[in-house]
Amino acid sequence: MTAPPLAHRLTVDLALARLTFRRRVAYRVNWLFTVVIGGGGMLASLALWRHLLDGGAAMGGYDWDAMRAYLVLGFITMTVAVGGADFDIADRILDGMVAIDLTKPVDFQRARAAEYIGSILATVPGAAFSVALAALLVGLPGPASPLAGALTAVSVLLSLPLSFCLTFLSVLTCFWVKRYLGVMWAREAVTMFFSGMLVPLALFPDPLRALAWSLPFAHFTGTPTGIYLGRFDLPAALGLLAAQAAWVVALWWLARLLWSRAITTVTVHGG
Repeated sequence: MTAPPLAHRLTVDLALARLTFRRRVAYRVNWLFTVVIGGGGMLASLALWRHLLDGGAAMGGYDWDAMRAYLVLGFITMTVAVGGADFDIADRILDGMVAIDLTKPVDFQRARAAEYIGSILATVPGAAFSVALAALLVGLPGPASPLAGALTAVSVLLSLPLSFCLTFLSVLTCFWVKRYLGVMWAREAVTMFFSGMLVPLALFPDPLRALAWSLPFAHFTGTPTGIYLGRFDLPAALGLLAAQAAWVVALWWLARLLWSRAITTVTVHGG
């Protein structure tokens, strides 16, 4: 069967993303709850680190100015990392709806990616409100240079497909397990820890820090914040962005391989 033209596929992608965006923002109470929880957690972290770094103290090379930029930017990237509607994908597998999806002339992984991006975009107003509030309360230092700011934006954008790939891989476990909640908690815990959002990677012991940088999770917080703060020169920053892009490509194709095997060897729960 001939693949649909690119323009048609992009139209479908945009339609799915727009539909998911509208569906998520329609639930205003859930949206407000997300804003309060996410933004409140960031403000609590800012208050904690402000106390720890009071009087010009520094930890791991981070003074208060660097740490507040780190925490706010980390909040943005972790919103991308864990803010997608992964349960929507998991439910399609667990309740058997995936069997219907397989009859549609739409690539399942690509369609779910479009929906995931739409769900992430729905978190933007809440994240923007929280960042604006943090900037008002404690201020937000600018990037080390205009180029550092531009490269940071590239890293944040690359976090979108990276987040989807990791999420989709975790969701595919639903072909073998009957519950997704535990898997989601485990993925989010590992992501938060090894990204450096809970504690900056610079404060990790050397072996653990080396392990963190060998995994894709460090590119959610470690890479964009390091570039933003000028901790990497241009060759190092470009190398990290290349590594981040390479992880996206590798995980995308790993997910396709796992998907192709799952649908031919596993009976869908509930289907």
